Amino acid sequence: MIVEERMRTFINSLDPGEPAWLDEIRSSALQDNVPIIRMEMGSLLRFLLTLRRPSSILEVGTAVGYSALFMSEYMPENCHITIEKYEKRIPIAKQNFKTAGREDKITLLEGDAAEILAELSQPFDFIFMDAAKGQYPVLLGHVLRLLGDGGLLVS
Repeated sequence: MIVEERMRTFINSLDPGEPAWLDEIRSSALQDNVPIIRMEMGSLLRFLLTLRRPSSILEVGTAVGYSALFMSEYMPENCHITIEKYEKRIPIAKQNFKTAGREDKITLLEGDAAEILAELSQPFDFIFMDAAKGQYPVLLGHVLRLLGDGGLLVS
């Protein structure tokens, strides 16, 4: 996490803003105390996705779909899979994908991330691991196995 105020201000000054529909999802998530990526992380993801242009992205932990939708703004067509276990948030994420017109671009895999990751075999160019931090030791082996040659892991 970036904590130095001058650095945060500088990074945020580079942010061109987000579409109104995405800003609405952000506001709703924050109002409902749903953990979503901070603006600084969004800036970092935007930079990395624009620079790397990955053809396949895996997100582990989607909550209400904010970061998946955010990343969908900067990725090629049909390259994204996201995983979520928390049953209360899955319908919200699905609705947000549908409302944004991205339900064909984002595949939501429902269930325990460790179990789902164990079943996946395709390599990914970019993996954003944003699941429960206490699960990282369990998930890391799966994630590293799925990270393609030259791929980038952001957590």
